[in-house]
Amino acid sequence: MSDQRLHALFQAEGLLRARIVAEPDGRVVEEERSPLVLLGPDDDDAYLAPNPAPTDYPGKPLTQMTLDDYHVFLYRWLEAAARAGDLRCVYCGIALRDDSDLADEETWDAFLIEKELVAWMAAHFDCKRWIAKKLKGMHPFELPTREPPVYDLSTLDPALTERPTYAEEEDVD
Repeated sequence: MSDQRLHALFQAEGLLRARIVAEPDGRVVEEERSPLVLLGPDDDDAYLAPNPAPTDYPGKPLTQMTLDDYHVFLYRWLEAAARAGDLRCVYCGIALRDDSDLADEETWDAFLIEKELVAWMAAHFDCKRWIAKKLKGMHPFELPTREPPVYDLSTLDPALTERPTYAEEEDVD
């Protein structure tokens, strides 16, 4: 993993996966893989988790983030991916849109799975129930990884970089 700050956050949260492979020539190879982001259902849709700094994210800097803060950043990053046309449902592959007025069948959510594969992804609400079956047995070492796209988040309203507290959520209802 190239970004040591992300590595430290993921390590502290137990999100890294490791494997040790004994090669036929007697060498032992140790590998570590950080969480991934899946921008779609195909193996080549896997990316390394993004660092907020290159996106000009107006929220907390990575060095001050908790995992919850990183979840908020990543959701905003996925919304930007949807606006750019880069985000597809991890189950059905249909492009996800970032509109406030989506029809029920087009609504989607982003989430983190923590099994053998640790990854953030997005899916239609109706597709979410099938995700576990699709991802069963997937391991991070089987997926090619690339550096994530950089989306400009500099114009994001700073209020959207904080998760509302429980009291604030009650006031909205």
